[in-house]
Amino acid sequence: MNVPKIRWNKGFTLVELLVVIAIIGVLATLVLLQLGTARARARDTKRITDINQIRTAVEQYFEDNDGHYPATTDLSILAPKYITRLPADPLSGDPYNYAYNPSSNPTSYQIWTTLEQSATALNGSSHINSTGWQGKPVDASGASQAACTASPGQAPGCIYDQGIQ
Repeated sequence: MNVPKIRWNKGFTLVELLVVIAIIGVLATLVLLQLGTARARARDTKRITDINQIRTAVEQYFEDNDGHYPATTDLSILAPKYITRLPADPLSGDPYNYAYNPSSNPTSYQIWTTLEQSATALNGSSHINSTGWQGKPVDASGASQAACTASPGQAPGCIYDQGIQ
């Protein structure tokens, strides 16, 4: 008696392999997109923490200097006495923005930065009106940059700021 041999396919077809590769590609793309968002949120959290650390150092400076805040945009005067190392923006490496009022013996100040994630609860916070203040940073052309202010009905010039008005 001759028994027929059964042939078993022991592999995947080309179509099955292409479908699996396509699914893996879609999942990898979704993971990478979420990873980018998570990194941006982590940088925003770092910015907020940095601004709060600088604010604490500025307040300590205020206590030691007869009730006056620093009258310079170079906040390196705070290190190392009030802050170990002056933080910088985690993406660009630029220092954070600082403005003071009035020009001599400042009694008001503002520190600000722009967050990457605009859809945050901080986006709707009220901002310090520092129009006319001294010490605003200067851009590459030498023009004084505006501090973090917003006109009624317009988006603020920055998202997160701290200070005393």
